[in-house]
Amino acid sequence: MSKGFFATLPKLEQVPKSDADIAWLIYDLEMIKEKGQKSGRYALKKVDEVFTKFEPALLSITTPSPGKVEEFIKLLQEKLDEQLESPPVNKAIERPF
Repeated sequence: MSKGFFATLPKLEQVPKSDADIAWLIYDLEMIKEKGQKSGRYALKKVDEVFTKFEPALLSITTPSPGKVEEFIKLLQEKLDEQLESPPVNKAIERPF
């Protein structure tokens, strides 16, 4: 798995290698320059190993962690306000639920 993609995942609870169901092998591209060359080539380099249990990792990845409803509504209202030619009479959505 690429280092960049792994960084986007939620924090996974690590366990000892002997207790793990999954081994996450994290790789990154490393530039290798030959002596006297201006450009080089990329090679995969293993940068980390992370060991986890299956079910906790699956739940961590598949369970969304949404933000606050109030912040979402405020963002939606701002987007709507940008689209209107004249500002609305009421600048907030009252009691959406």
